[in-house]
Amino acid sequence: MSDVQRPLMALFGGTFDPFHDGHAQLCDLVLSHQDVAQLRVIPCQIPALKAQAQATPEQRVAMLERWVASRSDGERLLIDDRELRRPGPSYTLDTVRDLHRDYPDSQTVFVLGADAFASMARWQGIDDLIRETHFWVFGRGSQVIDPPALPLTQVASLHDLNTEPAGLWLAGPSSEREWASRKLRDNSQHWQIALPKPIQDYIQQHGLYREIDE
Repeated sequence: MSDVQRPLMALFGGTFDPFHDGHAQLCDLVLSHQDVAQLRVIPCQIPALKAQAQATPEQRVAMLERWVASRSDGERLLIDDRELRRPGPSYTLDTVRDLHRDYPDSQTVFVLGADAFASMARWQGIDDLIRETHFWVFGRGSQVIDPPALPLTQVASLHDLNTEPAGLWLAGPSSEREWASRKLRDNSQHWQIALPKPIQDYIQQHGLYREIDE
């Protein structure tokens, strides 16, 4: 146990194909905590457990950068493209270890949704990952957080995450948005209202996801 409070770096990974209002609201929830020194949004190259993205890596980064540029809290919000620069499937363990090498004085917490948390036992190198970082879990709407059968200890606050180097998890508040990128791509009904305006504009300008509106 440590009494030294290290800067807290939150890590939010995903395909972001496209990044939508549900993602944006989760980022708002994370950044509403002043204990979070920085939030890194990390688009993946090839998701290990999902279908490959429709938009290119360059397009997904460009959409995210437009969204960050429209915000007033950009000094705490960073788009990290390290997984896109690494060939092959994107494994969270590799990314967390890479960030610890780059920022050895920071404490990391991996931000994820309740659905991903429930399936975390399937992740590559999950036992090692639990020894590397903490986890901050958010539900969607009325979704219940169902912890996986893994050696994780739940804590009550972000402050508690600095008492151990890794292996703790914290339940965050549920976001109001229940949209998922896949459902948006498959259903044009919510397409225009479910995306941040800068990302809407980019999609229209570059003709992405055309089949949605056909």
